[in-house]
Amino acid sequence: MRSKAFVSGRIAAGIAISIGLGWLTARGLDWSLVLDAFGDVSILMITLAVAVFMAASYLRAIRWRALFVNGEVSTNRLFMVQNVGIGLNNLVPIRIASEAAQLAILSIKDQVRPSVALATLGMERVLDVVASALILAIAFLFIPEISDYGIYVWGALGLAILCIVLVRILAWSGNRISWTRRFPPVLSFVKAVRDLERERARLAASFALSVIYWLFVGVTAWIISISFQLSITPMTATMVIMATIFFATAIPAAPSAIGSFEFAVVYLLGLFQVSHEPAFGFAVITHAVFFLPPTLMAVLFLPREGIGSISKLKSALSGRVEESTDPE
Repeated sequence: MRSKAFVSGRIAAGIAISIGLGWLTARGLDWSLVLDAFGDVSILMITLAVAVFMAASYLRAIRWRALFVNGEVSTNRLFMVQNVGIGLNNLVPIRIASEAAQLAILSIKDQVRPSVALATLGMERVLDVVASALILAIAFLFIPEISDYGIYVWGALGLAILCIVLVRILAWSGNRISWTRRFPPVLSFVKAVRDLERERARLAASFALSVIYWLFVGVTAWIISISFQLSITPMTATMVIMATIFFATAIPAAPSAIGSFEFAVVYLLGLFQVSHEPAFGFAVITHAVFFLPPTLMAVLFLPREGIGSISKLKSALSGRVEESTDPE
């Protein structure tokens, strides 16, 4: 009962925050100038931006495929599963919907061991944190406008280091920690992380793909900025979109982070003397480019996956875990 009340309260808070930030973003706009900014947008450039973003998404799927040591799933399949999960996340106000859907699809439809799927999903998040923290740190050195925000960069680096330490602890512990032997699912997950952590070449390749992925995301935003004739560099566009994504996903928000996404973009572009109206137009189009493709994929492909029954996922998690007690 308490958990339901907590979830309901968090959803209500997220919607309220999004409405408030959206109002702050739209307040004082000259809508005639906003319409002029939209009118000057090049359809060709937006199409190119979508193409670059989808290429980045496919690179992300290649990165995920590299984390499957035994090659259980194809890249094309992972591309679909990944976008369906992200798209579902855009439709509901519960942020873990993406990982839950991806885990359910792989476990139920693709017969991947839940512990392996969960380990690869977790390692993906670790690689994203480390790669993005590295890029933000480099941007901090070369973009003087964000020099006053060093505490956030150091915070990102600290989080990246913490993630690496936690992975090492899991990989080292194995079943040396006695209590894990009492919980086969936990032991299986730890073993999967350990097996993955030993694949140093795969991890190095995955990390490189993570960096390239975030750079492609930045290039996508930069192409859109060209369409709006914003005077920002590719590095600035990368920093703005990465910081926006972190902000929009870190705080409670309405589905698709409507309002909070636009607020972050307009605020950050204001640091670079970009006026309110074109910044708002850029935020809206960028939001659409990043959120609509996976959302459409979720709407089209999620029904055929047939994962509506939560009991199926619970069964997959409880009945198909590895029960290995390998002491290594």
